[in-house]
Amino acid sequence: MSTVYIIGSGPGDPELLTLKAYNLIKKADVIIYDHLINPYMLNLLKNTCIRIYVGKIPYKKRVDQEEINKLLVKCSLEYNTVVRLKGGDPFLFGRGGEEIEELIKNNINYDVVPGVSSLLAVPAYSGIPLTHRGINHGIIVTTGNNVENMNIPDCKYFNCDSYTLIIFMGSHNISEIIKKLLLSGYNKSTKIALIRNGTYNYQKTMVGTLENFNYDYDNSPSLIVVGNVVKYHEYFDYFEKRKYSGKILTVFYETTEVDTEEFENNGLTVFKIRIADISINKIDPEILKNRNIVINGFYIKYLMELFKINKFDIRNVKNIITDNYGIDYLKRYLIFNASNINGYNAGGDDIIIGFNSENLKLINKKNIEINSYIKDYLERSDYILFMDDSYRIMDDVDNVMDDKKILINEDIKKIFNHMEGNN
Repeated sequence: MSTVYIIGSGPGDPELLTLKAYNLIKKADVIIYDHLINPYMLNLLKNTCIRIYVGKIPYKKRVDQEEINKLLVKCSLEYNTVVRLKGGDPFLFGRGGEEIEELIKNNINYDVVPGVSSLLAVPAYSGIPLTHRGINHGIIVTTGNNVENMNIPDCKYFNCDSYTLIIFMGSHNISEIIKKLLLSGYNKSTKIALIRNGTYNYQKTMVGTLENFNYDYDNSPSLIVVGNVVKYHEYFDYFEKRKYSGKILTVFYETTEVDTEEFENNGLTVFKIRIADISINKIDPEILKNRNIVINGFYIKYLMELFKINKFDIRNVKNIITDNYGIDYLKRYLIFNASNINGYNAGGDDIIIGFNSENLKLINKKNIEINSYIKDYLERSDYILFMDDSYRIMDDVDNVMDDKKILINEDIKKIFNHMEGNN
């Protein structure tokens, strides 16, 4: 029997994904995901997983909640493991309860996997403790979508200074929210912070008072914090002061990930987006015996998986002909006798892998749709790196790359040398 997993993916930083969520995402047969999901989560999916995007973007056409509810029911009838992946926590302004009501109504098994909420994580990454001994006694949480109906205490009857107020989804109404706070009795000198893109390395915190706060709206996900604890941002923040903070690199790849840990630790935001699902076929090993394999170097690791899955002894291959990248990669497997593809003319009996002329479908590649979710990451990037064969999507995204620094199969250090030159 199928199960629908309502999973919170956390506020953005992929390292805040829970272990339970990580394991379930890797097992998903189908995933229904929101706009604020970090691409890292989708890179975890198995190659056969069906992806369904239902993201909501301000002021753009969106999939309404009723459609999403029906989609969950439909997918539960077709797949065993259905993952509904949401940002933050599914039960804190995440409409997880509405989706579960629909599942219960249709007698569908479900499980809820809590996520690290931006309520806690985003202020922490900004150096703002929501509670601090001697400063306040608790927190109040609300949303700012509809200012008229906001639940804000009247400071005449409630000690507002003793509580931190956290407002979700209110950045577009910030001026009206401040007016309402002042009318409710908040002091003009009360500190306020607006934190954009929380927990990402390009997070930005703007601080002021209710009297002098200035903010130019954009549609970045934001959290508003009001109260005396905001003053600690100045002392506790380290996250936004790192060397590459604010810079964004998006890496597209099919087979080859790039190690950027050192630079991410220094504040660079890196979005890695896999744009193809690649899987291995079960074959009769006899078709490989005493034949040349002509292979794109980026596919070597899949060739080795092919040998392993089919229990094939590589010594029974006549020769492997590949490019310089493939020759170097084979050395990891202690294979030193591969031939260079330069000048080689493939024969009719050769097995070709990873090229347009591929003759046996030993390795399957399914391209991932370039939708508005992916284009959004391009639009916010300063640098775009296309690895291996991912450059093929450039024509699909050309209209959002005008002012970006673009590299194709380049050493990652070139990007950082460029950054150093601009500092």
